[in-house]
Amino acid sequence: LDGTPLVEHVRRRLAPQVGTIIISAPPDEPGYSRWGDPVVSDRLSDGGPLAGVDAALQLATTPWLFCCPGDAPLLDTTLVGRLAAALDTTPGDVAIPHDGEQTQQLFLLLRTTLRQSLADYLDAGGRSVLGWTDRCSCLVVAAADIQHAFLNINTTAALADAEQRLGSASGASTRLPLSPLSNQECS
Repeated sequence: LDGTPLVEHVRRRLAPQVGTIIISAPPDEPGYSRWGDPVVSDRLSDGGPLAGVDAALQLATTPWLFCCPGDAPLLDTTLVGRLAAALDTTPGDVAIPHDGEQTQQLFLLLRTTLRQSLADYLDAGGRSVLGWTDRCSCLVVAAADIQHAFLNINTTAALADAEQRLGSASGASTRLPLSPLSNQECS
């Protein structure tokens, strides 16, 4: 996108919101190590997106972990703060945004104490993100005003849409405070 790898766009938007970035990638794709971030691989070859979350949870040293797809270059720079603020006012273990039409379950803020819960779910054959979060204390957070931020680039049409959006917006938005979760408390 705009001559830059999609994951680099995600990293730029995510870095101010978290203390550490952990990248989940296949072991045969060494290019992800170029940024110096920890790179983890799924322990299950057929685990889907949750296997990446599981791998990141094994490495996370903070109380909270934010997960998002590496092909969502329009990630909003307030999303982690929004989810954290919602969890500050309504206790829960997981927060997922709702874009006005559907939940965006691949963008989630979760307690790292859920490591074993997720590992058990995966080991029992579970693969659905919503199937697992339904077992947790999950909070759905309104995010219709940033619906564009959840665009995944999986087609040439989506790439063209992202190019247009990137060209028409600076990508800057105001960061919400992460109280009580500081960016050092979130991977």
